[in-house]
Amino acid sequence: MATTIYADTTPLLEAIAASETDRILQETIALLGKQNVPAAKIAGRVGLAALWGNADPHALTVLATVGRVSTWMRTIPAGPEPGDDVRRKLAPAYPLMQSFHAVVDAVHKGLPEPHPSLPEPILPGELKEGQTVYGAIQDAYGHRDLKMIRALLMGYHATGADYRSFQTAIYGALAHRYPEGGHPLIFALSGCHVLDMAEWGDNEPPMVYWYPPLMLDNSPDVSAAQAASDYAAKTEHDLSWLRTRLSIPKEEPAGASFQQALLAGDGAAACDAVLGALRNGATPRGVASGMSLAVAAHINAVPQGDSAQLMLLGHVLQYVHSVQLAMRHTQETLVFPLLYTAACAVNSLGPVGAPVVQGVGAAGALVVGGLIPGVVLRSLEQQVAGGETGGALATARRYIQMGHPPSGLAGILATVAAKRDVAGDEAAQHVLPSVTAACEAYLMLPGAIAEKGQNVLLTAAIRLATEARGGTSLASRVSAAIEEAL
Repeated sequence: MATTIYADTTPLLEAIAASETDRILQETIALLGKQNVPAAKIAGRVGLAALWGNADPHALTVLATVGRVSTWMRTIPAGPEPGDDVRRKLAPAYPLMQSFHAVVDAVHKGLPEPHPSLPEPILPGELKEGQTVYGAIQDAYGHRDLKMIRALLMGYHATGADYRSFQTAIYGALAHRYPEGGHPLIFALSGCHVLDMAEWGDNEPPMVYWYPPLMLDNSPDVSAAQAASDYAAKTEHDLSWLRTRLSIPKEEPAGASFQQALLAGDGAAACDAVLGALRNGATPRGVASGMSLAVAAHINAVPQGDSAQLMLLGHVLQYVHSVQLAMRHTQETLVFPLLYTAACAVNSLGPVGAPVVQGVGAAGALVVGGLIPGVVLRSLEQQVAGGETGGALATARRYIQMGHPPSGLAGILATVAAKRDVAGDEAAQHVLPSVTAACEAYLMLPGAIAEKGQNVLLTAAIRLATEARGGTSLASRVSAAIEEAL
């Protein structure tokens, strides 16, 4: 069946604005099913209204996961049961419905026109001689000038500049910004994910309205941010040479020794480890991947039942993964110092303990799912939903050992996470973004440090998905609607 790229989402938006769950569910199933609209397109259209409605950033971060999660869901093989292909096709209704309920108030506010006004754009030619747009935004950020930041960002929009320049300007301003939880960068990436789903084009203004106030959040930086800033200020620690490096990348320097060095000393030592790995051939993306593995090791040392600590570390993982994505989005030198800030954030976690979950024996695990990938994944889904961390880990390891695509595994973990009720519960709104960050970081690992898929990020993703508890009442309604659609 052909995919519908453009479809009328007005009935869905009106249902969300009216907070009518039955209509929201009906329209969502119809768009995914009969109209065959990609989940990302649906989420992107809703996300634009939510941005204009000044959505709670945690709620929007849930919505921002839909594009990636739905892509992984599509790779889950259908089972032999009648209608299972339809069930898998409609499965993105779970994250869609959860995120829609989280942004109901924002869509209600942001859907009607006219939208809030924005300042007149400041074009590059209107800046002082010798001043760049990047520099002007950093100056405005330093002076906490909201209007100026918005005007400069609107200048990108007015000139039709590549959206990567828009992103770079934001990432660069946040190079040494790290309050508790790392929210400013995480929320920046969330807004960008929404625009990815909506397609950037003419859709930058709602981001210009929504994000800059979050960029200027008053939360104080933790000491790690200052340590990174002090380190980066020294000439010998400049990273601009990375733009002109001609040697073939090799990611091994971001492996186990690097990860241990991140946690062994103080912030400066962690930055030294970053600089050393880069000089030895690792790429910025590879170094960020190594840092994700270091955070994952901390997640795996959290005692079972300590969900608060699990989610706190999930936040750190989201931040480090945001840095990883920023390194993929741009290679401008002003974003490279984010690596130092991330290193100091990881270093602040302190020494890592031993993992508390090892998984059951492989022989016992073979009884659970057999060898058919779809059957193994359904067994994994049941184990994760049931909180069986050890059994889920063994099943996942076996699935990877069998050589099956890891995206299907990510789809299962995200499906379970997407069934947790999130509306009105900020703590619950951390679960799906944390699981998504862990899964995506796992999928993006360079082969040289991925240990053939059997690494700590796999365990961390499973723990984040398995041990997060919460209600599933909305998911039950979605399941019933999917069964009716068969």
